[in-house]
Amino acid sequence: MNGWDWFDPIPEMPEDADIDHWQACLDTPAGQRVLADLERQILHTSLGPDANSHAIWMREGQRALVLQMRRLASGHKAD
Repeated sequence: MNGWDWFDPIPEMPEDADIDHWQACLDTPAGQRVLADLERQILHTSLGPDANSHAIWMREGQRALVLQMRRLASGHKAD
């Protein structure tokens, strides 16, 4: 290890068509608890009236990510 190893390409993970990695990770009791925590922290809270536009945009990105994770964990594919 010489400190420059992070430049080396990451070997590709083999694709297993029978297992969806989002479901395998998040459609478990522990994964559901993680999603519930994220939903409680991001989806079920609001910013105050003095939130600036940067905070609002950041929160909207967080909301989109949590919703996308929930969708992928449930096995629904994008149309």
